[in-house]
Amino acid sequence: MAIDLIALVRAAMFASLMTLGWSLMVNVPRRYIWQCLLLTVLGYGLREVLRQQAVNLVLSTFIAAGTSAFLAIYLAKKYLLTPKMILVPAMLCMMPGITAYKAMISFVQLGYYGYNPQVFGQMMDFAFNAIFVTSALVFGISLPTSFLYRKKPIV
Repeated sequence: MAIDLIALVRAAMFASLMTLGWSLMVNVPRRYIWQCLLLTVLGYGLREVLRQQAVNLVLSTFIAAGTSAFLAIYLAKKYLLTPKMILVPAMLCMMPGITAYKAMISFVQLGYYGYNPQVFGQMMDFAFNAIFVTSALVFGISLPTSFLYRKKPIV
């Protein structure tokens, strides 16, 4: 499969714009905003490349979050800051907001119109998708820190 470069650049640009807004809102120091944007372009771009190669959304989110977390730890050690300060604003663009919203709307429709098997299935599909993508983000972000900052050996 070929990678649609124009769509990839457009998606990374809008994700970076959202990260810039979040970084300014949560008071990330201005000298570290470029690192948040770098993590956004790398993470979101990697996820979109994997999605264009027909990789599952949950797996591509996990790989992108893990890769960004490893890079955030490297940058944090190099510039003496906490990794979460630059990683969390960069990962917010991968949150499944629309999917969670659609699950909530389906849930409200069930309560308002009564039980409908099609709407219930749609609600469950959206809800589980949102839960799994959020879990992939959480595990991808926390995986590098659990490997690099362990006090005791794994075995």
